[in-house]
Amino acid sequence: MTTLQPTTDPLPYLTQAYRTDPYPFYAALRAQHPVHRHPDGFWAITSYDAIRHLLYDRTLGVAELDYGPAGPLHDSMLGADAPKHTRVRRTHSRWFTPRAVKTWTDITRAEVDARLEVVAAGSRTFDAVHDLAFPVTFATISHLLGVPDTDGARVRQATYDIGKSLGLAPTEEEAAGTAAAFDWFVGHIEGLIADKRRQPGDGLLDAFLAFEDEGTMSHDEVIASTTLLFAVGHLDITYLIAHGIELMAERPEIFDDYRNRPELREAIVNETLRLDTPEQFVVRTTTQPITLDGVDIPAGEVLVLFIGAGNRDPLVFAEPDTFRLDRDVDLSKHLAFGGGIHGCAGQVLARAEAHVVFGALTERFTALELAGPVDHNHSDFIRSITALPITVR
Repeated sequence: MTTLQPTTDPLPYLTQAYRTDPYPFYAALRAQHPVHRHPDGFWAITSYDAIRHLLYDRTLGVAELDYGPAGPLHDSMLGADAPKHTRVRRTHSRWFTPRAVKTWTDITRAEVDARLEVVAAGSRTFDAVHDLAFPVTFATISHLLGVPDTDGARVRQATYDIGKSLGLAPTEEEAAGTAAAFDWFVGHIEGLIADKRRQPGDGLLDAFLAFEDEGTMSHDEVIASTTLLFAVGHLDITYLIAHGIELMAERPEIFDDYRNRPELREAIVNETLRLDTPEQFVVRTTTQPITLDGVDIPAGEVLVLFIGAGNRDPLVFAEPDTFRLDRDVDLSKHLAFGGGIHGCAGQVLARAEAHVVFGALTERFTALELAGPVDHNHSDFIRSITALPITVR
């Protein structure tokens, strides 16, 4: 086999054009070099089949990745390899079963209903991010953890600051912001832990502390795991919900299908996840030499698996840039939740919360309309919607 060394850079990930719309860049790279050695020292993988194969390749690792100021995440599931990953994941598993998620989504529904009552009684125009998606998802993850749903705005900002440092080339300013965000999270979570020690409850944080007391988790793992749950338990799900609402406002037939055709609801959520995946890539390291699509990759190399690119691979999803429910392929084949041992543990919760919000909107109202410009704050890693003005009919 040969080692491919492309000389051009079709992934200008520091540019605004790329961050606004990376998909044309993915398409060009996937067509020419689906396994691409980037000049910045990582391998960019953009084809669906290669990404899916690598997600389930247990010879790849994450523990040796340099997270920079986000390094404490190596004490969470995100940044650990087996056997540490297996041990930490087991402390979470029973909290994210379909039966357990039913309990948490009862909280979601109550929160959604309360907020939509305000919308219906008022001007019927609201910000679907700040007035609905974010507070609902934050209330749900807070209830799951067994902590008050306070300091939401600060948690959201700290989460976003950490996410910036997980991009491909964070600036010094972004790295400093991540360090400050972790300092804040540690102080915040230590305060929650102190409250729990004085007055125990029955949330996931209580379970973590019991695991710490018995020696199954370290204190650093409790802090890192709680930080990760705050982050992915509200921010990623917020963006899924917001993107779905945006699509329903832009294309009324999607709203109507969700409302009138229950058999399509799961497909609508899957296609929303596929079309604009909240987290655009995952990163792995090779622990031994591998050959991928005829390209030799040595041990110790960094692989960036662009799941946003894989989700628009035309060899799997015809007309990949279009929202379609009539595909020949199973729509659940998207890669938005990753896969393998590092696949998203909370994907059942993410789907359930999206269905609760979409269901409540389509039950109460007959249409959604954009009420102004949609604001985004995309990075190379996160596809974010920061303001989504909506009028309900």
